[in-house]
Amino acid sequence: MLRSMYAGVSGLNTHQQMMDVTGNNISNVNTIGFKSSRVTFKEMLSQTLKGASRPSDNGDRAGTNPQQIGLGVGIGSIDSDMSSGNLQSTGKNSDVAIQGDGFFVLQDENGNKSYSRAGNFGFDAKGNLFSLSTGLQVVGAVNELDNNQENNPINLKSTINAKSTDEVSLGGNLNKSITSGEERTVSTDIIAQDNSSYTLEMTYTKDTADDEWTGKGKIIAEDKTETELEFSGSTPVNEFDISFLPNGDIQSGEFQYTDNIASIIGNDIEIDLNNLTQISANSDINFSDVTGYKKGDLESFSFDENGYITGSYSNGLSEASARIKLVNFSNPAGLNRKDGVFTESVNSGEPQNTFPGSGGTGNLAPSTLEMSNANLSQEFTNMITAQRGFQASSKLITTSDEMLQELVNLKR
Repeated sequence: MLRSMYAGVSGLNTHQQMMDVTGNNISNVNTIGFKSSRVTFKEMLSQTLKGASRPSDNGDRAGTNPQQIGLGVGIGSIDSDMSSGNLQSTGKNSDVAIQGDGFFVLQDENGNKSYSRAGNFGFDAKGNLFSLSTGLQVVGAVNELDNNQENNPINLKSTINAKSTDEVSLGGNLNKSITSGEERTVSTDIIAQDNSSYTLEMTYTKDTADDEWTGKGKIIAEDKTETELEFSGSTPVNEFDISFLPNGDIQSGEFQYTDNIASIIGNDIEIDLNNLTQISANSDINFSDVTGYKKGDLESFSFDENGYITGSYSNGLSEASARIKLVNFSNPAGLNRKDGVFTESVNSGEPQNTFPGSGGTGNLAPSTLEMSNANLSQEFTNMITAQRGFQASSKLITTSDEMLQELVNLKR
C-alpha cells in the first residue's frame, strides 16, 4: 500500500517537471531561435515478488512469468527539438536567419565560444557585429574570407582610406586626317595620397608627319594651380612623341612615366597608351581606366546568403570586409543550454567550422529571423496531459491514504 502512495508521489514529481518544460516552451513561443524541449517518462525499478519459472522437461508443468510491482515513474529524457522554426521577414538589414542546419558562433571578451540560432544582430560604435539578445560578439573571417578556421570578432570598417591614382589607360582614336598643329585634349580626375583631388589633362598635337603626334600633360589642383608633367626618357622632358603604324595601331605602345608628379600626389602614374589608334575618323579619345578612389564613409551594409558582409561607402565603392561563419555538430541535441545560447557538451561532438551553404549547413536569409519552433497547439495538449496525469497521481495518493485509514480503523 505504501508502494502505491510513493508511486503517486513519483507521478506528481514527473508530471510537475513535464509541466515545467511545457510552460517554458509556451513562454518562449515568440523567442527568436528558441528550440523547444520534450519530456518522456520511464517506469521506475520494479520489485520482484516472485521470479519466473521454467517449464518442466517432460512437459507436465508449464512455466510461470515473474511477478513484479512497479515503484512509480521517473523522467526518461528531456530532449531538445532542433528542427528549424518558421522564418519571418523583418526588413532590417542586420537581421539574418539560417535556412537549414548550423549555428552562429558568438564570443565573450575572454574568447569563450557559444552558439546560437538567433540572428538579431547589430553593430556597436566601433563597428563590431554583436548579438542584440546576448551582447556577445559574432565570430567569422575578417582577414581571409575563405578561411573557415579563422575565429575573429567581425568588425565592419567605418571608412575606406583613399587610394591614390597610380595608373591610367588612354584609348580611342586620333584623326589621321586633321591638319598639322591641331590639338585634341582629354582629362580625368585623379586622387592623391592625402585624399585631395586633381585633374589630369593630356593634350595631343598633330605633327607634320602623317603618323606622328606630340603629347603633353598637366596636373590641375582644386585651386586651379597648374603643373606641367615631365616624362621620363623624353626631350624636352615636358612632352613625348607618339608614332602610329600605317594600319593605325600605335607603334611603340610603351608606358610613359611621369617624373615630377610624385611630389604632388605622392606617387608616380603609369600612362598606358596601347589602346590609342590613328585612322581617318573623328577624334574620340578618353581615359578608359583610372585607378584610385577617395576616402569613403560607411553608408549602409548588407548580408548575402553565403555570409559575406558588404559595406557600401560614400565614395561609391562596395567592399566585402567580413564573412559570418557557422558551425555544425554531429549531435546538436546534445548541446547544453546556457543564458539563451548553446554550449558544447561531451555528447554534442566538436564544432565543425564552415561557411553558410557548405559543410551541411544552410544558406543565410538576410533581413529575416528564425522564430521559435514551439508548437503552441501541441504544447497546450501537453499541458492538459500533464495536468490530468498530476490529478491522477494525486488521486492515487488520497486513495492509498484512505485505504491506510481503513486499516488503522480495524482496531478501535
